[in-house]
Amino acid sequence: GTVVMLSLAGANRDPRKFENPNEFRLDRKNLHDHVAFGRGLHTCAGAPLARIEGRVTLNRLLDRMQDFNINEVTHGPADNRSYEYEPSFLLRGLTELNIEFTPAP
Repeated sequence: GTVVMLSLAGANRDPRKFENPNEFRLDRKNLHDHVAFGRGLHTCAGAPLARIEGRVTLNRLLDRMQDFNINEVTHGPADNRSYEYEPSFLLRGLTELNIEFTPAP
């Protein structure tokens, strides 16, 4: 009677494959080993566009802010963060992410 779901996203968090797998790192040496958009015949056709959109979005945000941090009042101190996730078997998404930043000059 137990619900079980296999998650390919778990493969992206394997410490045998990725150093510090729970960190968001765009500079990973093996970044293209990530299976977020599938592999081979099952590769997502929109993956290249999604990667470009993500890169442009992050760059535009980072160009407009400096000294950004995760809000400790909402999510706790760096060594004890707490987040809430949307209840879904398909996607792992935060219900909210509160950050603080100084606007770039």
